Amino acid sequence: MDSETLAASLGAHLKPADTTLTDSAVALIMRGPISSSELVAQVCQAVGVRLSLAESLARGILGKRPDVHQGPDGRWRLVESQLSLALLERDAERRSSAPSARALRDAVDALPLDAIRFAVVDVETTGGRPGYGDRITEIAIVRVHNGQIVDVFETLVNPECRIPPMITQITRITSEMVRNKPVFATIAEEVAARLEGHIFVAHNASFDWRFVSHEVFRGTGQTLDGTTLCTVRLARKVLPQLPRRNLDAVAHHYAVEIPPDMRHRAAGDAIATAKVLLALLRDAAARDITTWGGLDAFQRGGTANAKRRRKPALPGPVRDAADGA
Repeated sequence: MDSETLAASLGAHLKPADTTLTDSAVALIMRGPISSSELVAQVCQAVGVRLSLAESLARGILGKRPDVHQGPDGRWRLVESQLSLALLERDAERRSSAPSARALRDAVDALPLDAIRFAVVDVETTGGRPGYGDRITEIAIVRVHNGQIVDVFETLVNPECRIPPMITQITRITSEMVRNKPVFATIAEEVAARLEGHIFVAHNASFDWRFVSHEVFRGTGQTLDGTTLCTVRLARKVLPQLPRRNLDAVAHHYAVEIPPDMRHRAAGDAIATAKVLLALLRDAAARDITTWGGLDAFQRGGTANAKRRRKPALPGPVRDAADGA
């Protein structure tokens, strides 16, 4: 497998939702009993969903699986007659695929960073929780190839709901500005195509990933999968001397200018984050970190295994007081 194909395997891609969601849910249940709320939070990227809705979603995902059931305690588990068989099959699959899986992982970890394509994303939203109806009002995708910014995609998005005044005060995006803009469903396929084969990068990546993957699912019926890289997390490792690692602080450190009228707008923040990413990678290279495996191990504090957004099992966004976007 050539380096371009290996690099693309790290990047974002779409998967059929039904198979992905059900398989992901069953994989979680195989680890032990799990409640509907926990299952939906991990599989559907919907944190804090009402219990009644979580129950409905879980039944929709698992209702046709004869090998799982919901116990009296409300938690989902494997049917006992299926448990031993499932574990045996899983162990057999691991034994048969382990050598090739390890070889592939090692090859991916050895990829030079300049062979990897990055898509730096920023979204503006109506709030912080897509599972509660918050929506994207603006999105920008800045693609970085071989250490260079190659293109910028940006558009306002009609969120199909009211933009709260507090959000307008921060982003300067009004309901009138987005009234005649495309709804996300009409650009979902283009967004997915621009992300295809690229590592998803953002400043506080879990926040942007949850919104984009949620909207792509709503617009295409497919699940966005792939690897993410968070520039907040990377900055903590590369720049431990900085008291803050929000975008303003890290951009200032690298003399990356964000015009005042572009701050808290998708394109302005995404372009700045892309420049910050390139600077962070240069500083990492100065520490002899030049491969994907080396960077991943460094930013994660010592684990060499590349973490992927497998069938999106995502935590909610965590914003440290000193590290917000």
